[in-house]
Formats: sequence, structure tokens, C-alpha cells
Amino acid sequence: MNNTYDIPENMQAWPLFGAGLENLGKNSAPCTVPVPQPNDNELLVKIDAIGLCFSDIKLIRAGEEHPRVYSEDLKTDPVIPGHEAVMTVVKVGDKLQDEYKIGQRFIIQADIYVNGKGYAYGYAIDGGMAQYSVLDQRVLNGDEGCYLLPLSDETPNAVAALLEPWTCVKASYMIENRTAPKNAGQVLIAAPVGCEQLYTAGALLSGAAPKKVTVLNLSPAAVSLLEQELPDSEFKVVTELPDAGQFEDIFICDAGSEREFAEEVGKLGVRGAIVSFIGDYPDENWAFDIGNIHYEGWFYQGNRSADLSAAYNRNVRSNLKPGGSCWLPGGAGAMGQMHTQLAVEDSNGPSRILLTDMDSNRIENVKRQLVAKAGERKIEFKTMNPADFASPVEFDQAVREFAPDGFDDIVMLVPVVPVINAAVKFLKADGLMNIFAGIPAGKSGELNVRAIAQDGVRFIGSSGSKTEHLRQTLQAAEAGELDPVTALAAIGGMSVLKDGLQGVADAKFPGKTVIFPNYPDMPLTAIGDIGELVEDIDATLSQAGYYTMATEKLLDKKYTG
Repeated sequence: MNNTYDIPENMQAWPLFGAGLENLGKNSAPCTVPVPQPNDNELLVKIDAIGLCFSDIKLIRAGEEHPRVYSEDLKTDPVIPGHEAVMTVVKVGDKLQDEYKIGQRFIIQADIYVNGKGYAYGYAIDGGMAQYSVLDQRVLNGDEGCYLLPLSDETPNAVAALLEPWTCVKASYMIENRTAPKNAGQVLIAAPVGCEQLYTAGALLSGAAPKKVTVLNLSPAAVSLLEQELPDSEFKVVTELPDAGQFEDIFICDAGSEREFAEEVGKLGVRGAIVSFIGDYPDENWAFDIGNIHYEGWFYQGNRSADLSAAYNRNVRSNLKPGGSCWLPGGAGAMGQMHTQLAVEDSNGPSRILLTDMDSNRIENVKRQLVAKAGERKIEFKTMNPADFASPVEFDQAVREFAPDGFDDIVMLVPVVPVINAAVKFLKADGLMNIFAGIPAGKSGELNVRAIAQDGVRFIGSSGSKTEHLRQTLQAAEAGELDPVTALAAIGGMSVLKDGLQGVADAKFPGKTVIFPNYPDMPLTAIGDIGELVEDIDATLSQAGYYTMATEKLLDKKYTG
């Protein structure tokens, strides 16, 4: 462990001065800025590697409009992006001398919360697209404690930079949707005007003892019956739709003929809200906020019974169905291939897997890595490129031929609403769609309301991960239970970071790109061409042709001296 570092006065960084890639840095180059200085309870770290992510592209395209950015004017108050960071401590504040030492290496859990408020690294806090970064108490002492996890000396920086995206993939199968109404929560029970149906709260809703129950358009008799079952709840009868963002549990009752009304009611939830469709609903596609399924964890369910509690507990899984059929649209992309690898390698995973992707080169890359493994597990593994079909109808026919009864799981890796809309019809009863690729919050998609209300079809999504998830991924990688390096597709130095981001946007490489901020002159290079960078470096690759610590040492020697 190196206990001394020569810290320069200035550094190279890529601040974001507004929406658009043209506003990253100045004149398509990084900016020279002073190295930030830590105070007594902060750390200064050197950024050893930063993974590039499509989430970075979303941030850059949105600018101040991104929900995780707090700067009101990036032009005068820019933020430095980059959340998939690997770092080394180079200066320790006086009050932290007993906790941290110069030379310690860490990865960071970027989803940082303090008193419930998010301060994501690379969004609200200056991130890793810089040579150095200051970590304050939000990072070191947030709601989950310290958001830094120590790295072993055997883990290369380029591989460590892949652990955060791998964690996001793994965490998407660890979603824990509620199986009962929120205890002491806020409830909305809404029906169309003129509804005379009576409803019972049932055991789960009664047991949750909601603090407040807002009722819209129920008859006096229906309200009275619910008041008897929920004697400790405050009831509020309203005649107009309440404001959005109030309710943990929403019941939309017998609104099968009132699509517009039901769609509006379904938008009134808080983060983690559960929306239940009660009664009979038509075989129609209605507009659901699929953006907030991903970003806010909204969960749609239903039941024909007048017992409001009966809607809960059906098909609340988040893992792939063991022995089931799984479709991964976009499954050969940078993140998609991680999902595909997990599906193939999971000993308790699906028995039939369909991967579709618009890039045949990426498909071939996944096949090289996973076809043999799929064969070992006796998985029926098929790949298709929609562009190879004469029409969407013919593509749909081929999908249906692979899964005549539909899919138990669809892992959606394409952030395009029409693609989601087109895939929904292939879910079987109690099928699950994991909307991993984030659609902007508030964006609607067409989902079949009867499938949700009566057939148990469910939609889940997640954004980011927790520190414990990242710790599990790190432990799995260090124990040899996960091989994260398979996702590494390209590397480069600080000067080509913007080119690397453009490559992410254009899906130039069949996997992840990692940038070394302290390698100023390394060109953007596909891993398959790494032999062009240093003589004899190919000899340092693993037997399977993957990047190793020996590879990184040669690169470090050439590009830092």
C-alpha cells in the first residue's frame, strides 16, 4: 500500500455545463480545474477507473431536468458525472485519520441517501469523470453508513469498475414488493360516479390499520361498511381526484368501463405504491406509467373479489421462474449480456431462453460466451435479430413459435415504449416483465388491464441498488462465484472519455467501456485489439482471453510511467 502521493495542483475533469453531449467539458476536451481539497472530515481520492453507463447518457441528455441532479443551472454550477468509480485514498482529513489510510482502494455505491434524500454520486455529488474526487460525510456516513466498499489488491481497476453495473443487474432480481397494505399508511379507494358496490376491507387491510382512508365516489353504505372494519382510520370522503403523490395503496374499484378515470387514479401513488384493480376489467390495453414502475417501484395488481385484501400476494416474485421460459429483448447489449449470463449460469434458472437484439455482432459475442454453458445446463437457447425478418408480424410469429404458451419472464432491456408494448402480449398468466431499461418517469405504455387484474401478470423495475447488494456482488466476484470481466469490451484514457460515451450511445462495443482518468493518452480500444497498445500484452490475458491484473500492470507502466 502506497502511503505517499504527489497530488498536483490541477487535474483534468469533464464537468457537465448543460443538457447535451456538446456541453460535457469544453470544446470536446476535458477541463483543467484545481484539485479539490478535503476538509477535516472528508477524503480526497484518486479515480483509478470509471465505467461508462447508458445512465450517464440519460443524465447528459437531460441536464438540469434529470431528477437526480440538484443544480438549477449547470452552466454556472456544473456537476461532474460518473458513478461506476474505482478509487484510491490519497489524502485523509484530520478527523478521519483513525478510520482511513492513504492507499486504501474502494468502489462506491452511488445511490447515496441522507435522511431519506438521494444524493447520487455523479449526479448530485461530483463523480468519477475526473482525476480526483472529494468524498464528504454524505458518502462516508449516510443512511446506510459508509457507501465505500474496500477492494482486494488482486482485483484490477477495470474489473472493479464493472461491479456496480453487475450489482444493478443482480439487484433487479431482489425486488421485494409488499404483500400487504402499508402499515398506518395512506389509502385511496376510488370508484366511478354512481358506483353502488359494497366492499370489504378484508384481513390484510384491516391488519394494516391505515392512518387515513380517502374515499372517492363510493356510496354512503359502502363507506359505512368500511368504517366499521377500519375503526381506527381517519376517513375522508372527496368528490374530486386528490393530488398525486399521497397514497401508498390505491384501490380502483369497478372502473372497467371508465378507462380514463382509472388511468388518472393510477397515477396518484408515492414511491413504492401498490395499485389494485378491483372487479372485472376488459381485455384492453390501457395506459400505465411504466416509467414509474422502474424509477418509483409502482406495482399494479388486481382481483375480481369485492374483498380489497384479496388483491395482494399473487405473483410477487422478482426472480426468474425456475425451469420457466425467458425472453431478453436487447439481451446482447452492455447490460443485457449480464442479464443473459445470469440467466444461463443460474442453476435454478429458466430452461428455455430467447435472446433478441438488433445488433448481430453483439449477438455473436454473447453466443461465443454462453452457448456452451447453456448446453451444459441443457437450456434451449435461441437468438434472433428482429432486423432479419421481413416484417414485425413475421418476427412475432417466430417468437410465438419459440414459446407457444407465452413467457414466464420477459426481461426488458430496450428503453423504448413501443418495444415494451409489443412484448407484453407474449406474457402468459402469472408472467412477469422486469422493466430493467429505464423509461423516463411519467412515460406511459400500453399494458393489458385484464391480464393484470385477473391473470396475475405483473411488471416490476428497479433503479440502482443498495450497498448490501454491491457487497454481495463484490464478495461473489472475489470468491470466484461471478466473473464480471466478461462484460469488459473497451478501455481508454481521459482524453477519449467523450468518444467512449458516444460509443455507449451508439452501442459501438458489445459490452462495457472503462476509462482510466489518470491515463491521459490511451486511445479508445476494443479489448480484442488490446495487443495494439503494448507489446506482448496478449500474453497477460487469461486462458479465455480476458483482461487480468497483469494486463493492467503493463498498461499502467506504459501510460503513467
